[in-house]
Amino acid sequence: MGMRTGVLLALIFACGGCGDRTLPPLASASRAGRTDEIRKLVASGADPNERSGVNGWTPLMHAIHKHQIGSAGALLDAGADVNARGRDGSTALMMAAGYGYEDMVALLLARGADAHLQLSDGENALTYAVLGVNDIDRFTAVDCQGGAIRALVDHVPDLKLGGSKRMMRQIAATKLKTCAGFAQLVGSRFP
Repeated sequence: MGMRTGVLLALIFACGGCGDRTLPPLASASRAGRTDEIRKLVASGADPNERSGVNGWTPLMHAIHKHQIGSAGALLDAGADVNARGRDGSTALMMAAGYGYEDMVALLLARGADAHLQLSDGENALTYAVLGVNDIDRFTAVDCQGGAIRALVDHVPDLKLGGSKRMMRQIAATKLKTCAGFAQLVGSRFP
């Protein structure tokens, strides 16, 4: 290993969770699953919808990123907007679906999440569930998120895949072949 590589690795390991230090306390508590602290912070005036971090996520989105279902429930109880959007236009439901978190998808839908919301290119929560995400912390683009897909289609029977024709071809070329049961779940939902 070269000297520069060694120094870079040492800095990365020494830093640990440096990125979290720039987040507001509510976002940090949400990521860590500290529900008592979430309630206390909101009671003392913290905004449960404040966007923060490099992605401009709400505290609810931070909770979903770290799969903290208790945090998600506490934030929703405290008035978090279940349909708020991050900087890129995505919603908490899109994130949960893309990560394949069936429990989070069910919670968000039960609390009023709108599965029909779309990005400017037409992508929606079902598209996220089908395609997965390319997140460094949880890469699901090669996975089959059958549970999240099922939770969406069971709760929202008229939900169709959204996105470009190119994206639909990509889905058909990959997921229909590699994801057992996928055709039965989504086959009739292509636009």
